[in-house]
Amino acid sequence: MDIGSPLPPPTWVGSPSALHSMADRLRGEPAIAVDTESNSLYVYREQLCLVQISVPGSDYLVDSLALIDLSILAPLFADPDVAKVMHGAEYDLAMLYQHSGVVVAGLFDTMWAARILGWMEYGLGAVIEAQFGVKLNKKYQRADWGVRPLPPEQLDYARLDTHYLLRLADIQSRELEAAGRWPQAEHRFAELCHTRWENHDFDPEGYWRLPGVHDLDDTGRGVLRALWAFRDECARGENRPSFKILPNQALIALSEQPPLTIEELRRVRAVSPRCLGRYGRQLLAVVRRGETQPISLEQRPKQGHAENSGPHGRPTPACQARFEALRAWRNARAEDKGVEPDIVLNNQLLWSVAHLNPRQQADLAREGLLATWQIDEFGDELLAVVRGVTASRAASRTRT
Repeated sequence: MDIGSPLPPPTWVGSPSALHSMADRLRGEPAIAVDTESNSLYVYREQLCLVQISVPGSDYLVDSLALIDLSILAPLFADPDVAKVMHGAEYDLAMLYQHSGVVVAGLFDTMWAARILGWMEYGLGAVIEAQFGVKLNKKYQRADWGVRPLPPEQLDYARLDTHYLLRLADIQSRELEAAGRWPQAEHRFAELCHTRWENHDFDPEGYWRLPGVHDLDDTGRGVLRALWAFRDECARGENRPSFKILPNQALIALSEQPPLTIEELRRVRAVSPRCLGRYGRQLLAVVRRGETQPISLEQRPKQGHAENSGPHGRPTPACQARFEALRAWRNARAEDKGVEPDIVLNNQLLWSVAHLNPRQQADLAREGLLATWQIDEFGDELLAVVRGVTASRAASRTRT
């Protein structure tokens, strides 16, 4: 179909019989484009609301609120010989697994392909516009996909998320092959296929991760803990996202200068008039209760290794030196390739290499530390960087 011609309406799949008909239509297709929509911005626990599937000549919108069981699609999604083309697939994969236990094999992720190719922009809207001259309407990016019936304009927006993906994957596949980057893409796609749903249960100690918590005094942290629990209780009871009850900045502001009166509460800019009217008196009571239960910094939960210490705990000076040298090499290599640094090697892998202090390429392959393509492309350079640090430190010790 010509890109400029009007598209036929998408097919709504809202009954088991329609789902079976679609599954029959998809059987034998070498590739399908897939996307999902949830209502995470509107409810306490998000639901899979819509699954978009496109093949040449047909766009399907599957009502996963009405169709609780999508297991009829599981064999298709698990077939590695059928390409599943998705854009930024991680959340979609998790939602499909959480909803119906659907596991995906044979993934092609157009967002990761764009990043590996070094495309300047890799958001779906930017990529579709650049490649096909089609501008997606950003109006529905934050829409509520749990409403029924969905407005026609929203349905059209949803179908466009998958309509062009198969053609986009064809373009990217050719470019990946021509650039010699297909092994890297294939490795990343395979890693993504292991994505599973992680429970997002309320963490009563989660307030320790908020920016500003360590700047509060002991009383402020007591207030913050009480507000943190109160907000979740309200969100759960009203089936609304926590941030729509009180944003994080409001929690910190109320904890920095706990209000005594409704008038003082009204002056807290992060507290909306709606929140004030709905929870004002309760918030004051929660603040008073929190003030009676101060929390010192010594009471914070024990953390694992710091993020910048790598997976093996606090680094030695020699390990730190290797990491810094590896990072400088990685950043320069990424600039040469025209990609972002993590497309070469991410920091976690750099820390692993720094801790390992490898002597030969076989060390880099130990326990699957690096993939074959990474060793083939960067192995000699990584070893040279590590040896250089070792030699430099030895020379420094000799001079002193």
